[in-house]
Amino acid sequence: MKPDLRMKLLTFGLVGLLAACGSQTAQSPETSQDAQTLSETALGDLSLTGAMLSDASAASMSLQSVQIGSLEANAQSWGLPRRVTLILKALGHYIPNAASGSCTISKDGDLTDADDDGVPVNATITFTCSATGPLGATYDTEGSLTLKDTNDAQAQSGYSVEFQGFKTRVSSDANHSVTRTLEGTYTLDRQTSTYQILKKYTYTIERKNFSNTTTSSLVFDVSKTYTPDPSALDAGKPFSAGTIVVDKTSPGSAVWTRDNNNRTLQWYTDPNLHWNRAVCQAPERILNFDSGAKVYTYTNPAGQQSTLRIAFSGCGDFQVTFNGQPVAK
Repeated sequence: MKPDLRMKLLTFGLVGLLAACGSQTAQSPETSQDAQTLSETALGDLSLTGAMLSDASAASMSLQSVQIGSLEANAQSWGLPRRVTLILKALGHYIPNAASGSCTISKDGDLTDADDDGVPVNATITFTCSATGPLGATYDTEGSLTLKDTNDAQAQSGYSVEFQGFKTRVSSDANHSVTRTLEGTYTLDRQTSTYQILKKYTYTIERKNFSNTTTSSLVFDVSKTYTPDPSALDAGKPFSAGTIVVDKTSPGSAVWTRDNNNRTLQWYTDPNLHWNRAVCQAPERILNFDSGAKVYTYTNPAGQQSTLRIAFSGCGDFQVTFNGQPVAK
């Protein structure tokens, strides 16, 4: 599948809305509803990784802000740090132009970005926003995020983002909506020749379909390694291509909650995920992986294992399977 990411995420949300009725067990994610909601949340986490690794230089983002009324152009009208624009894009979101009068967006702290990586020295952006998007949906934004550059004189030094009640909601009407909430920190920490990705955050998706509301969240408190390709290091662009590794023999863990049912999942890469924005980058795409897979497993008390797999086979081209079967789109 090669969808526009914003429409892709909204579509997953609406699929979840339509499939949200029905029963489920607290023992293992064995239903199609479980597979759809877990896949949506897992893809949301991968998309955030894409936003963290994407090119947020002024030259790159200027190419995406030429369309009047686009997310990129509107974010630029507010003077937002360019990394914030990519995070909004990863959430499938939209904000109006600064002249619309429908938003309050405050920027506090040091917004200096001397190294042109789209990350300020140390700044907090706070949203209170509601607007109608180009396709007629309503987009609400609230909460704040704080961005800190490790070294504003070095674009490859790494940085962190802290989410504080950061929430986006897309509503097609009063009875149908998808809300995404981020809470916690996501850090790219440079080592000698690699980066440690530290995730201490919760990604929550709430879907409303008339009187039925379902919630799915993944809680991460893990680290993983991003190793730039040698060619990317040689070019001085470590985030242009590289490999994310979480070994199956030492997997990460995440607590997944769906409607008050908690499950501890194991996750790993098999094969390792390859990030390749050098080849794959396009204005409409943020999932610039071209190979590898991320695998989530759950083993119930009876020893039965369920497996969700997100596998990439080309630039942004992926398939989601649950216990070997494709997850319905």
